[in-house]
Amino acid sequence: MDVIVLSKVTGILGPFASIFGLIMNAIYELLDLVGVPNVALTIILFTLIANLLMLPLTIKQQRYTRVSSLVTPEIQKINKKYKGKTDQVSQRRMQAETMEVYQKYGASPSSGCLPLLISFPILLALYRIIYNIPSYVNSIHALFLTIADPIRQTTGGAEIMDGLIKELGIAVSKFDFNDVEKIIDALNGVKTTGWDTVANAFASNPDVVQAIHSVKDTIININSMPGGLNVMDAPVHLSQGVVGIFPGILIPILAGVSQYVSVKITTPKTNNTEAQENDMAQSMKMVNMIMPLFSVWICFTLPAGVGLYWVCNSVFRTLSIVIVNRFFNNKDIDELVKENAKKVAERKGKPSLTEKVMNGGASASQAENKNYQSMSDIAKANRSKKEYTPKNYKPVDKDAPLNGDSISSIAHMLDKSKNDD
Repeated sequence: MDVIVLSKVTGILGPFASIFGLIMNAIYELLDLVGVPNVALTIILFTLIANLLMLPLTIKQQRYTRVSSLVTPEIQKINKKYKGKTDQVSQRRMQAETMEVYQKYGASPSSGCLPLLISFPILLALYRIIYNIPSYVNSIHALFLTIADPIRQTTGGAEIMDGLIKELGIAVSKFDFNDVEKIIDALNGVKTTGWDTVANAFASNPDVVQAIHSVKDTIININSMPGGLNVMDAPVHLSQGVVGIFPGILIPILAGVSQYVSVKITTPKTNNTEAQENDMAQSMKMVNMIMPLFSVWICFTLPAGVGLYWVCNSVFRTLSIVIVNRFFNNKDIDELVKENAKKVAERKGKPSLTEKVMNGGASASQAENKNYQSMSDIAKANRSKKEYTPKNYKPVDKDAPLNGDSISSIAHMLDKSKNDD
């Protein structure tokens, strides 16, 4: 069975969304076979599998983090050593010594960037799938299609849908009534208490009312969460008092706590006061403080299903990092350093990177000085040379008879006549 995609993700996110969409559909279909068709449980399992698939990136990122904790102090010493030295020789030395430190630990300045660059579009694709599950899960799409088909055949249905989108506060991009998939997008944003409003709005078409009553309970049940919450509803309803606040308030709180713990674990520890005073370090510290608060705000404003994904992703990521860090113990780092030291020993007798850079600079300077010296010698030789005289040159006898056929004789004749005048 093909996966039906409504608002299909294009561009760089397209391939990631297609792959994870297949996984999401497979998980839900499997749960449906065992008699537990539930979107919330699908989100939890989907997030777990997605984190397992991204485990190689997590391992690479944490490996770099552990190595970086050893590299950073040595790099800071080098920067301090050459602080204020702007001459070309010092800059070459600093660059070469810095690269030797990275080579020593088998790292590079860009090692920590690649996993982040790869994981970022994946996370965006995952969020897009969670936010619009009917686009990727066939069974859920079929339920919404049961309502969307008669709605599209309703006279004046476009005006009714436009009114419902505004009244129910449904967020749908570029709504087109002629596109049944856009109608399903809009219906996916209907909250639990909004289905009766939709039925009343289409009271003129009995087919729509009958379709809503036939699948409404199923849609609500598959989107249900513990504590009476619903995947498509906001977790907190302040207008309903205590009943509308608890237990939904737990989702934003858990999102903030899990994000804070994840940040604390993933941030490398350092006792270096210079690093603490660094502007970049201070900026990162500020970002780490803002992210948990941002998570709380996001989970307050978006549907509970997105908040559930946010919490599960933080928890699973934190657990994977803890496990990976246990694997990357101090012995592993020491072995890595020993391997690189062995490679350095094998190159013993050969010039180091620093020496190559410095020798390269010296050779360039020597070649440049040699060129200058050669040019100086040429100029000096030119100044010492006598006036150049061709070998076959014969002076013209001005008193000799002129040959009219010779150009030089004609020129001489003209010059002589001018002097006579």
